[in-house]
Amino acid sequence: MFPLTNRRSTIAGFTLVETIVTMTIIGFVVIGVMPFFLQNTKYLYTSEQKLLINADIRDFTNEMVENAREANYFVLYQAAYTRVRTDDGVTVKRDFNSSGTVNAIDRMTAGQAGEFLVFVYYEDPFFDSRFYDGNANNNDITSVRVTRMVSYWAAPNRNIPGKTALYVMDTDSFKSSPSATSWSTPWSVTFPVTLTSSVTIESLLQPATLAYAQTSNARIVINDMRGLGPSGSYFVNYLNRSVLVRAKILHGNQAKRVTNTYNFTITPRG
Repeated sequence: MFPLTNRRSTIAGFTLVETIVTMTIIGFVVIGVMPFFLQNTKYLYTSEQKLLINADIRDFTNEMVENAREANYFVLYQAAYTRVRTDDGVTVKRDFNSSGTVNAIDRMTAGQAGEFLVFVYYEDPFFDSRFYDGNANNNDITSVRVTRMVSYWAAPNRNIPGKTALYVMDTDSFKSSPSATSWSTPWSVTFPVTLTSSVTIESLLQPATLAYAQTSNARIVINDMRGLGPSGSYFVNYLNRSVLVRAKILHGNQAKRVTNTYNFTITPRG
């Protein structure tokens, strides 16, 4: 028999030098991997924002096509109200000639551009039912009866400071019921309405103020947009027949802005 002895079990550990060497190697690995990780994160973020931009473009295009298909014609103004654009410092206004009154002279003609586009819908007087109502006074109707208007304009985003949004206002949204033949807009204009020497398209538009430009009654189509047309405009009057939409849509944040240009031509049926 062997005598009992006290045996101390020895557990091997890392020395200080080994620890330093290991930490140094891990540091080099992290430094090498980090750029790849950051680049991949940036790529994924950019891809996500581009998908959002493409969704904006698709939805906006479909909406414009649907609205223009039924419109008889369009009118274009330099702006929905007098404002200084934050992106380029240019002053734009609805009263283009500064006469103090907005009228047909303030409309942008062929080759001119603006950021307040209005599609106009009217009943064809040649098929007006009043021709056949038995009233002799209605046998020579020549006035146009406007039944709907859809307006698009640029203004500061009411929800996100520092961004310029594209708004839309459709008078069809203010019918009392889907089957209603008439309705009132938030600015006290009643549709349908017959155009006369005193009742013009300009008199049917919402007031040219910031409050109406940012009203909650208007829907925001695009949260952040910049014009790429002449003098930073969004819409261009092409031969008084079509509208060219030229802009860039922005997504992202201050650290990373993602943009994509948008060029589109739309022609009302009239």
